[in-house]
Amino acid sequence: MCTAIAACLYLLGGAMSTVRADDGVVMITDESYRLDSAKKRIDLGVRRSNCESGFCDTGCCDSDCCGLGCCDTGCCDDCCGDCCCGDACCCPPWWAHMSGFAGEFLYLHTTDADVAYAQQQNGIGGAGTVPFGRIGSLGPHHEPGFRAAVTKAFSPCSSLVLSYSFFESDSVDGLAPPNIIGGGGAVSSLVHHPGALITSSVGPVNAAYDVDFQLADFAYRSLWKATETYAINWSVGGRYGSLTQDFRSIGNFAGGSAGVIDTRSNIDFDGGGLTLGLDAERRFGCSGWSIYSKGTVGTLSGRFHADYYLNNATVNPVPPNTAPSLALADWEDDRVITTLDLEVGLHWASKCRKWRLSAGYLSSYWFNTLTTSQFINSVQANNYTSADDTIMFEGLTARIERRW
Repeated sequence: MCTAIAACLYLLGGAMSTVRADDGVVMITDESYRLDSAKKRIDLGVRRSNCESGFCDTGCCDSDCCGLGCCDTGCCDDCCGDCCCGDACCCPPWWAHMSGFAGEFLYLHTTDADVAYAQQQNGIGGAGTVPFGRIGSLGPHHEPGFRAAVTKAFSPCSSLVLSYSFFESDSVDGLAPPNIIGGGGAVSSLVHHPGALITSSVGPVNAAYDVDFQLADFAYRSLWKATETYAINWSVGGRYGSLTQDFRSIGNFAGGSAGVIDTRSNIDFDGGGLTLGLDAERRFGCSGWSIYSKGTVGTLSGRFHADYYLNNATVNPVPPNTAPSLALADWEDDRVITTLDLEVGLHWASKCRKWRLSAGYLSSYWFNTLTTSQFINSVQANNYTSADDTIMFEGLTARIERRW
């Protein structure tokens, strides 16, 4: 009879219980419950052991989980507070937003903004004159810049970021006549107005070119999705941008307006608008290493102010921005610039994520801009209806952050 009762109880309890009959007394023990409890204690111990480095603190509390639920995978170490979820002590999650400040080194190259200012030729101009040699072109090379940022975290899920970026680039070049047997080598300008009665130069013709920008950004950043291995954040904010392009070419030219010809072009833009962004991070286990990517698109509504000066410094030594003797063009144009910033790279975070180092590659596009070469071509053709182009800044970034 006892055996039958034990069998029935076993069938009813399944794998959840173990039934024993000793001296006619039925003993029921919940072995699976004890096993589960032991497993929880073992798992918690393993988690705490794995988390001694401070990298595996992936837990969170109900009030700080950003709607993701209470995690059971946290650990207790010297980075944690006194926050617990059930049997597991929880630390702030690895993706938690933190306050801090950062300094970033930029090493960028300005592209799609080169200016061809002169060319070597055979002949002094007119019929029979042909290109003969190098084209003098100005294109800034890689130059250093910087970005500084301050972050204020409102919670583990949201923060406000303020940043300022500054970059300057310059290029200088000179062009002498080609060495032609029998003579005839000269240099012609590609930036003079064709109606100024200027022919060629016996050289050299020198030129300089600068492209600079400044950016001031603010953005509200919030967690979108997160797991133990990756996190995605979205951001919305505003941006002020300034873009400056300065060009100058000078040489001794012949022709009806012979003399030292000084040619200058100055383009300035200032504007502001909104930005939208996404950033993602994928970490590698508990090592503190992760890869990241960022994308930000924005608009800058502002005004281009462009000047073109052509002056004979021999006849008129007054600076050309005061009294140009040959040609002057002063143009303003209101337009909306679209900016696109893309960045990928590698993060390393210290224990407790108090310090973080980053290195990556950045591409920044300014669409619908006015470039120096395009503006000079518009002046030479007396046509300003389709003057829009794209400037790109691309290169390496290195960043150090102190967070708390």
